[in-house]
Amino acid sequence: MNTLTSDVLYGVRMLRKSPAFTMIAVLTLALGIGANTAIFSLVNWLLLRPLPVTHPEQISVLAYQQRHGNSQNQFSVPDYRVIRSQASSVFSDVAAYHIGLDGLSTNGRAERIMTYYVTGNFFRTLDMQPALGRLFLPEEGENVDSDPVIVLGYPYWQKRFGGQPDIVGKKVSLNGKPFTVIGVAPKGFYGTHPILEAQAYLPLGMNTIEGTPRDFLENRGLRQEIVMARLRDGMSLQQATASLAVVGRRLGADFPAFDKDMEMRAYAEVRSRPQPDPNNTIAIIASLFLGLAGMVLLLACMNVANILLVRATVREREVAIRAALGASRRRLIQQLLTESVLLALLGGLAGMLLGFGGSSLLSSINLQSDLPFHIDFGFDWRVFAYGFSVALVTGIVVGIVPALRASRGNLNAVLHQSGRGVVGARARLRTALVVAQVGGSLILLIVAGLFTRSLQAAQHTDLGFDPNQVVNFYMDPGELGYKPEQTLAFYRDLLERVRQVGGAKTVATASSTPMGYYGNGDALIIDGYEPPPGQPGPGSQYMLISGDYFHTMRIPLLAGRLFKDSDDENSMKVAIVNEKLAKTYWPHQDPIGRHFRLVSDAKHSIEVIGVAKDTRSNLGSGPVSNNLYMPLAQHVAIGSLQVLQVRTEGDPASMIPEIEHTIHSLAADLPVFEVKTMREALYTLNGLLIFQLGASLAAVMGGIGLVLSVIGVYGVISYSVSQRTQEIGIRMALGAQPGSILGLILRQGVMIVAAGLVLGLACALASAKLVGKFLVVSGSDPLTYSAVSVTLTLVALAACYLPARRSTRVDPIVALRHE
Repeated sequence: MNTLTSDVLYGVRMLRKSPAFTMIAVLTLALGIGANTAIFSLVNWLLLRPLPVTHPEQISVLAYQQRHGNSQNQFSVPDYRVIRSQASSVFSDVAAYHIGLDGLSTNGRAERIMTYYVTGNFFRTLDMQPALGRLFLPEEGENVDSDPVIVLGYPYWQKRFGGQPDIVGKKVSLNGKPFTVIGVAPKGFYGTHPILEAQAYLPLGMNTIEGTPRDFLENRGLRQEIVMARLRDGMSLQQATASLAVVGRRLGADFPAFDKDMEMRAYAEVRSRPQPDPNNTIAIIASLFLGLAGMVLLLACMNVANILLVRATVREREVAIRAALGASRRRLIQQLLTESVLLALLGGLAGMLLGFGGSSLLSSINLQSDLPFHIDFGFDWRVFAYGFSVALVTGIVVGIVPALRASRGNLNAVLHQSGRGVVGARARLRTALVVAQVGGSLILLIVAGLFTRSLQAAQHTDLGFDPNQVVNFYMDPGELGYKPEQTLAFYRDLLERVRQVGGAKTVATASSTPMGYYGNGDALIIDGYEPPPGQPGPGSQYMLISGDYFHTMRIPLLAGRLFKDSDDENSMKVAIVNEKLAKTYWPHQDPIGRHFRLVSDAKHSIEVIGVAKDTRSNLGSGPVSNNLYMPLAQHVAIGSLQVLQVRTEGDPASMIPEIEHTIHSLAADLPVFEVKTMREALYTLNGLLIFQLGASLAAVMGGIGLVLSVIGVYGVISYSVSQRTQEIGIRMALGAQPGSILGLILRQGVMIVAAGLVLGLACALASAKLVGKFLVVSGSDPLTYSAVSVTLTLVALAACYLPARRSTRVDPIVALRHE
């Protein structure tokens, strides 16, 4: 222990003696460690930080696949009840919930809030205690409309009600229905979804206030419940999945129309964010960016290792004398490693500060929505442990080779060497490190270029509709308690009034927008269609729209007719399908006149009356999704949430105040949200925003990598010039011209840069397949590769030119006298 203390104190003195070296090395490492810490804080929040509950490792989320289709995590209430009763041997409790948006009114002020409709055992399953009042009883929510009570989320209670302790027992209005506040959820609990804050909790049976069919507790076709369970002590996920497989087979045998070929699995809660995914897509993306940050750290390590190699050369005489006085090689290596670890810990401390700033910046990302997003990249013990571990490993990595080399010094050889320093193998090692730096920087810049090119390509993708000169206004009259017939009348009056607003060309409503955070989907029962063996059953996204929607969004109708005013609740139910759906389920056939049913409403047949051009609901290189359109007038009970879309003659943003005034002239208290132009609405996580974030993060790390590699190239060429001063002096004394000296030094730089480019291009091409999964352009896009290579070459050669130019000014007499 005394030896370690002595090494630490000696290391501190040595670092204080070289403040310039210490500052450069600390800042270099801080950049690498800071980038890693910031990215890791994101990964920690999304994939590692457990729920604030007792034994969070026991919480699991259930999902299923049918006929090898996509993984689904929404169950019907009847299926949930079967799972709860038949899987009790592996789960101590099973709960269900789904997320809603409702209007809470109190003291004459209405506000849209994010709600959880939960089974009565939801909080019991999570083993939670209320911050105030009580939570739900197990029997609450088991019957429709029987328990008008509400539990407020802790942050919402603080924000909306000022943390008033007398809130328990008070009445509030939710979608026009009276509810009694019975409690407040525990502090620090934001809900079970990692991104969205739960502002209030309601019994599951009260979901009818959102327009959900009153038979939803018995309707196997209506799948909207997320199922969470707590494993019994000693039970594993594998045992739970085996038990669920038995339950799935029973459901398939008993209810083949709904549950045939259902394969259920249990996922650890932290591995099911934002939803269970057998392909671990989110984890792969997180690993990709953590890998990029790791490469930045590696480049920083190479820079500092190069500096330490030079420093070891300068200290060879000191080390050799200490060895001659009796210090063992092990003792010398320990001392030198202690110094490098101290250096790395200082870099780690500075890096944590940079990382905190970076994570705060990431937490402030605007996700282009009024939804109550909860993003918390704050540091916890995992982030601090990660940062400390990275710093410790960095100290060992950057110091081990210089320490080994310095400790091999021979006193007699050191005292008699000419003072030209690092030559031979040592110079080759430094050069190899810089080659690797150039290659790593090239990889980072190529990834940044690919994401930037993907953003540009996504911005010019054919969306299937025209987003220009359209402005959106979301609203839900159901939040004020409007009944279906009142909602339909409201929208009809609103459309008529907005048409009269000057500058409005066409007006329509729809239940969602492309790239938006709202959407609907359902499984389909198609007359005469049987899925091929091994293929999933039919399904589609759907939109509830008004008659002028296709004109407003400029989506071409390819066959059939548009909706008419006569397509109302008293007429045959009709739909317009997109090309993809028509070709998938009626290949080489005329889809007009065909019939299908929604699984959630299997009693009513729907006739196809038209085919519309495909549109993209999200951006990427994947295929277009199935989509169908139905008239709002026929489904208003489930479609009160609508977006008013107005195509304007001029700037759409300038019309926002007048249109909002028109809306409130019909319903003064109606919350209007997500008000933005359609162009702005494309920047969501389902649209352009994800590419913009990816491009920005990759560009920052690419920029840091470029700076580090340029410093490395400059350093090795500059040091080479200083070591070859005598040689250059002799050459110039023998008549060499400045131009030839310049070329001599530049050739060395060109060889380093060329070798780095070859290495970087080979590695980038090898990883193109992995990166390409998340791009719109090809992972081996030639334009990106060539542009980045040329840019890096020019910048690196400029770094070489400065010391090369200085070499041409060497005075032969001074150089020879110095040597």
